[in-house]
Amino acid sequence: MLKKILKAIDTISEVVGKAFSFLILPVVLLEAVEVVLRYGFDSPTDWSWELAALVSGGMFVMGGAWVLKENRHVRTDVFYAKFSPRGQALIDLIFFALVFFPFVGVMVWKGIDKAIYSVSILEETYSMWAPPLYPLKITIALAFILLCLQGLAKWIRDLHFVIKGHDL
Repeated sequence: MLKKILKAIDTISEVVGKAFSFLILPVVLLEAVEVVLRYGFDSPTDWSWELAALVSGGMFVMGGAWVLKENRHVRTDVFYAKFSPRGQALIDLIFFALVFFPFVGVMVWKGIDKAIYSVSILEETYSMWAPPLYPLKITIALAFILLCLQGLAKWIRDLHFVIKGHDL
C-alpha cells in the first residue's frame, strides 16, 4: 500500500512538472513577439513582460516537486558525495527534518493563506494592465503542497533505506 502511495506522489509530481514545463513555449513566443513589436514596429505592449513573468513564475514553482523526485536540485556535495548511499540517506533524513520540512511547512501554510486572501479580494497586479494575481498565488500554494508531498515520499524512502538497507 505504501509503495502505491509513494508511486502516486511520484506520478503526480512528474506529470504536473512536465505539463507546466511546456509553458516555456508560449513564454518564448510571447517574448519574441514583444521584441518584434518593440524594435521592428516601435510599438511595445504594456502587458507582455508582466504576463511572461507571471507564467514563468508558475512554471518554475510547479517544477519543484518533479525536480525533487528526480534528485536534480542544486546541492553542494563536497562532503555528501563521499558518504555511502546509506550515509547520504541518513544526512537527507536529518536535513529534511531540520530544514526542508519547516521551510516547506511555512510555505504551504502562508501560501494557502495568501492564496485564499488573494481570491477573496480578486487581487490584481499594480501595473497599468492589472492582470489577476490570484491564479499565480493559487499555483504557488499548490506547488508547495506538491513539494511537501514529494519531500515526504523521499523522507519515507530514505528512512526505509537507512533501516532496511534497500530501496522501497
